[in-house]
Amino acid sequence: MSEFDIIIVGAGSAGSIAANRLSQDQNLKILILEAGPNNFHPMIKIPLGYGMTFYNKSINWNFYTSPQLHLDNRRLYCPRGKVVGGSSSINAMIYARGFPSDFRNWTYDNSSLWGWENIRKTFENMEKNIILTDKENATSKIVVNNVSSQHHSILNNYFLGAKELDIPSVDSFNADNAEGVGHYDITTRNGYRWSAADGFLKGTLKKNVKLTTQANVNQITVSDKKVTGVKYSKKGRNFEVKAKIGVVMAAGSIKTPHILMLSGIGPSDHLKDFGIETKIDNPNVGSNLQDHIGIDYLYRSKVPTLNKSLGTVSGRIKSILEYLIFRSGPLSLSINQGGGFIRWKNKEDYPNLQVYFNPLTYSVSHANKRPLLKTDKFDGFIIGFQPCRPNSRGNIRLLSKEINDDPLIDPGYLSNEKDLYDLECAYDFVRKIS
Repeated sequence: MSEFDIIIVGAGSAGSIAANRLSQDQNLKILILEAGPNNFHPMIKIPLGYGMTFYNKSINWNFYTSPQLHLDNRRLYCPRGKVVGGSSSINAMIYARGFPSDFRNWTYDNSSLWGWENIRKTFENMEKNIILTDKENATSKIVVNNVSSQHHSILNNYFLGAKELDIPSVDSFNADNAEGVGHYDITTRNGYRWSAADGFLKGTLKKNVKLTTQANVNQITVSDKKVTGVKYSKKGRNFEVKAKIGVVMAAGSIKTPHILMLSGIGPSDHLKDFGIETKIDNPNVGSNLQDHIGIDYLYRSKVPTLNKSLGTVSGRIKSILEYLIFRSGPLSLSINQGGGFIRWKNKEDYPNLQVYFNPLTYSVSHANKRPLLKTDKFDGFIIGFQPCRPNSRGNIRLLSKEINDDPLIDPGYLSNEKDLYDLECAYDFVRKIS
């Protein structure tokens, strides 16, 4: 049985940063176990390749929620990254810190480590603004790229519509006061996606950190209520690794509680239902699940949109050549080019809506039918939205005691009336701005 000081389960955003920080102690021997492959896939590196990874089971867990009571028992798709970099390798790359009030609400006073003043310093230490120089070393940094100069001109129509509704424009969604509409910064560098693994993990692997990919963690081993190691499988073989100091669970908001409960760490009554011996009784494991529900409205456009560039043979050839030669153009960008944080019919002193403006339309397909980003033949755009602070709560629970069976994911969407009110506000805003 091999032995490490610390084992990190998951090489996503949290796991990459944990490895980076822990590796600074050269005396520590660290192992990272990642269920998916490395993030070399070209559709990961090309920013607009996001649409090609949306249903790709080799790098995406392809989860679905349980039937949602307040959504007519519909099951919603819940993509999560199963690859080095985690969901930062398959998401839409938008970078926004959040509002100071979000962090202040986490603490009773601003002296806490979770207060805004401390959190802002952490952000500033981690971020590299690519506008300064693209030649700087970006190791241990989140690369934040302002690509507004490349965004489609139809965004100006969106901004004019917001102005008519007395909504201000903002230069950056990462400023202290970012209420209004504007361009989204994204996490790219030199035309490539820049994931958490690119920024924090890659530089540590030459030191005292070992990364094992395609390693499915089956169980956390526990003795006398102390975690002792990990059992995992790779290519049909089973392995057990001992952790001298401890195990860092960074497998994401869904897989982390799933693995813990299968290991006997969780609500004892629930574990008993599946014949799992309770090693550590903790009712908080898998509880208090919070998620933003997102809704998109698709519109036909009277002016040209990206559908022209990506929906025709000549347009695609031009976009591909622009990307190959200059690493610029539509393929180097996110589909979410603009948006905003909007306070609409909200009595509180903070925005209740986050809005996304996409200068193209695509009909969302069912899994494995066709790529997500096959654009429509007509010109169009999308306005999407979600509540900023969902009040609905749900949980993660076991479906079976088998690791290969997905857990039950119940976000409890719209179980709180405030969330329903915010969606009504969002619909009113979208109707008026469009």
